[in-house]
Amino acid sequence: MAPNDKNIVRPPERRMVRAGSLGQIDREFDHGPSPLHPRDIPIDLRERYITGRGIGGPGGEGGAGIGGFPDLSRLIRDVHNIAGVVVLRRGLIGRVVTITNVPQLIIDQREYDGRGYLLLNPAGVVGLTAQGTIFSGGTVLVGATTLASGSLGVANFNTGRFTIKSVLNAGAGPVTVDLQTLDPVDGVTWITTQTIFSITTTPFNSYVNVGTFGIDVDTRVFVTVPAGTTITFDMGFILKDGLEGTSAGATQTIFLGGAGVSPTSGFPLLAGKDRSFYFEENVAMYAVTSGPTLDMNIFEL
Repeated sequence: MAPNDKNIVRPPERRMVRAGSLGQIDREFDHGPSPLHPRDIPIDLRERYITGRGIGGPGGEGGAGIGGFPDLSRLIRDVHNIAGVVVLRRGLIGRVVTITNVPQLIIDQREYDGRGYLLLNPAGVVGLTAQGTIFSGGTVLVGATTLASGSLGVANFNTGRFTIKSVLNAGAGPVTVDLQTLDPVDGVTWITTQTIFSITTTPFNSYVNVGTFGIDVDTRVFVTVPAGTTITFDMGFILKDGLEGTSAGATQTIFLGGAGVSPTSGFPLLAGKDRSFYFEENVAMYAVTSGPTLDMNIFEL
């Protein structure tokens, strides 16, 4: 019978498997490479995936273990922090706008892409103690006249002191220097609380501590010169026992809003405070004060 006769029963063929290192290579050819144990993989190359509890590795472990992350909420907070960073596109461009008691257009955003703005009401005084000038050196008043200082916001301070240096060029006075406080009812009338200086000699250099008397929300100094008297003087102030922050009298506040903004309806921007806004297309903002003229700093982000 021929060797290839189909009736001949032969034993099943068996695949030859090589041993040793060559045998290992042979198995990888047949079944693919064997995965490495996680302990044999560098930490920065280990597989990690986000789970409800955090970032886990093989086997589902999460939390703050090797290759883990505390929790998913921390990742969310980080994203919010990044989104809250001020982004400068064309540089920080600043300008100064003078605000009065008539509503004034300060921002008119017409561009299609929005823009961020930072609005600052500059602080006249900052900190627990403040000092400054009420009348500059060399102020000259000729007889039968009066002079009122600008408003001084003292809302955040408990006590006040005043200094004066003066020379009577003619006449003998008396030149009276009164401290006044703003009436809270109408916000317009100034009421005299006390006379802090009465000048009859020359030169006259003096200091007075008025304490809390007349140091309310807004205060000012009112000088009266009698007929036949001429005086040259300067005057300063010192505010003590203040709260942290700035003086925030009503007359140092800028009010923001639409075209009809008023001190009653506007958003108050206190002295020394700032506010950031993002303006979309065709949005306008106006500003107004309760009476005085104040400068505002506007920064385009």
